[in-house]
Amino acid sequence: MIWVSCNHHNKHIEAKENLKHFHNVVDVSPFELLSTMTGHELIFLEVKNSSSEGFELLRAVKQRHAATKVVIVYHELDADLALNVLRAGGDDVISVNSNRQQLDECFTRLHTHTVNVESGAYEQRELSIKPALIIIDQNISAPLREEDLANACQYSPTYFSRLFHNVMGVTLKQYIIKKRLDLACGLLISDREKISSVATSAGFKDVSYFSRVFKKHIGCSPGEFRLKKHDVN
Repeated sequence: MIWVSCNHHNKHIEAKENLKHFHNVVDVSPFELLSTMTGHELIFLEVKNSSSEGFELLRAVKQRHAATKVVIVYHELDADLALNVLRAGGDDVISVNSNRQQLDECFTRLHTHTVNVESGAYEQRELSIKPALIIIDQNISAPLREEDLANACQYSPTYFSRLFHNVMGVTLKQYIIKKRLDLACGLLISDREKISSVATSAGFKDVSYFSRVFKKHIGCSPGEFRLKKHDVN
């Protein structure tokens, strides 16, 4: 990805910093862009407003490489901005204050951020929910709220829920239950803790609920599971 700034102020750009967390972003000056690009890059073109000289650069890019995707990143939104982007051939528009969720939505609109293992996009999307996965692993015995996990990834709960499902192939609730059942099975095999203690250690605060969930997913009660495993050993 290429970041080109046609704004003459060296300010902290939130959208740019968020991009750099998960992508290789190369800074290129407006004067170097046409000579360095190959036509296969995704370009983020930073402009002040609809009067920016960046729109002339956008036209030049599109004339040379029509298929190149160019996203306009604006500082000031005015009435003519969208029209100028459209006329110059821009592919999308985002604010310099765009957060990770808004950037992800931009990628989706551009069709460049699909779940594709060969291109590495899947790994990028998994990285975006990694903070939540770490919290789950480290706090599996504690209450886990979707809102807290979404906040850790800097996403809204609704978007986080959808993204988690897309990346992991299961809902957040299903993922947490599986992790807790895996822990419970290990505890049932390795020691002689009471079933109620195993339930608590695995994050199930209600032993009756634990027993119902365990039987639904494992096919037998926790006590029966323990007896079977001990008989085998």
